[in-house]
Amino acid sequence: MKDQAENLRQLVNNRDDRQPTISTLNTRILTITSGKGGVGKTNFVINLGILLQKMGKKVLIIDADFGLGNVDIMLGLSSPYNLAHVIFNDVDISDVIIEGPAGIMILPGGNGLLELVNLKPKQLESFIKKLEKLDSTVDIILIDTGAGLSTNNIKMILAANEVILVTTPEPTSLMDAYSVIKIVSQIEQDIHFNLVMNKVENIDDANNNIKNIQKAGKRFLNVEISTLGLLDNSSVVSKSIKTQCPFVLEYPHSKISKQLKSIVNSLMGSDNGKNTINMSTYICRLFKLFENR
Repeated sequence: MKDQAENLRQLVNNRDDRQPTISTLNTRILTITSGKGGVGKTNFVINLGILLQKMGKKVLIIDADFGLGNVDIMLGLSSPYNLAHVIFNDVDISDVIIEGPAGIMILPGGNGLLELVNLKPKQLESFIKKLEKLDSTVDIILIDTGAGLSTNNIKMILAANEVILVTTPEPTSLMDAYSVIKIVSQIEQDIHFNLVMNKVENIDDANNNIKNIQKAGKRFLNVEISTLGLLDNSSVVSKSIKTQCPFVLEYPHSKISKQLKSIVNSLMGSDNGKNTINMSTYICRLFKLFENR
């Protein structure tokens, strides 16, 4: 008789190996991360989601900053539930999701994702079935990870196909961003990195910094790093945070809003279907990684 761990591994392997065709698989999962805190990652995720929603995409943000989620706080929203309630308390996933500005959906994750390793086979199967509902209702899922080089953050990245890495021109931020790419690429070469540089004061310096990272990635890591664009160090960002209203809504004609629209256009232009996976596949990959911690 197989033990519980073996049953879970078999369940996950069966799920992960099942590759749906492009016609039945319409969810694009983007993991947004940063090498250090304070780079404006979560604010970027929120405003990115709103612009994607305005383009006609159905967007879900999963707040996966373990123990320190703040997507809902930045928007002045609250929910009594998170993913842990879906896993252990039989709460329907639709009851956990809260609606944000412009109709974006937000799923508080928190430590619920860490509990994957403790699931029994039937619990994991039930959880995956609940998540599969998202694949028919959501076009894009933005997973907002914590900042830094923690093991959990690295695993959140490894479970994805496509990553947006937010950095700033500060030397420590650039170094930490490169470290993320280095650690991940040493484990998995197929992950696609998209770089966004935030809080830019000097465009020429920022472009030079990006080119240096790209050259280092190609030369030393054999990794191609794409650039999505730059975002100014704009005063409208801090103003919008204070009012808990995203800057693309509060200041739609500002320079930074236009810059973000350009980033969104670049992002959607790079969607050729190769990076598309469904949510249950992502969770199965994540389970494997957490199981081996």
